[in-house]
Amino acid sequence: MRPCKRTSPACGGGGSPDEPDDGKYRRSVFIGALTLGFGLGVALFFSTGAPLPCKVCYPAAWLSLVLFALRDKACVPVAGALLLSAAGDAAGAVHDFLLQMFLFALAHVAYIRYFLPSAEFSRRRIAAAAVVGAGLLLFLFAGIVPRVASSVERTGVALYGTVIAAMLLSVLFYRGRYAPGFRVAALLFVFSDATIAWNKFVEPLPDATLRIMSTYYAAQYLFALLALAASSRKAAAARP
Repeated sequence: MRPCKRTSPACGGGGSPDEPDDGKYRRSVFIGALTLGFGLGVALFFSTGAPLPCKVCYPAAWLSLVLFALRDKACVPVAGALLLSAAGDAAGAVHDFLLQMFLFALAHVAYIRYFLPSAEFSRRRIAAAAVVGAGLLLFLFAGIVPRVASSVERTGVALYGTVIAAMLLSVLFYRGRYAPGFRVAALLFVFSDATIAWNKFVEPLPDATLRIMSTYYAAQYLFALLALAASSRKAAAARP
């Protein structure tokens, strides 16, 4: 007779039969650490009474650290993207816009690396991606790029906008269990960057910092949380 699992109700356990208690505990610890440290970092950023150096990069750096601590190769692209994002935040804090775009472009390449291996190129997905991609590139090349005065920055904005568009499309093709949440995260990231571009090159927006950073931080938290959840689910499914 096959022995029942420790978490099975038939054995007196109280958890899901698909995931041992130690796996559920480990996942809970990582989610708690991820959320607590991230929330503290966001609070520090928005606090005017905390004059800490480069505090804008704390939330993404913490999310990256927690994902690297998982020691799951599948999470490395997302952890790397978050680390590159934190470096991009640091570049932005010292007003190095070109370096900031370069680092965030690398972050989006890392996100693409995470999503593309699980892509599904069905006709419906291709059609949806074509519509979304065309709209985003139209906004970029008709609404933003012509407004950039510096030729160097204009080239950088065009290239960066194309890379983030590719990241969004890679999420649209992604067919993992948490695809809807990842799509929300990608759209929030695109909205945040579009707000930066409009505020910087077209016209100033009211409460621009709040709009930009709240959507950016929400996007990064979702990316990290869902990558952690996908990792935990995969680990549980691999157990006998």
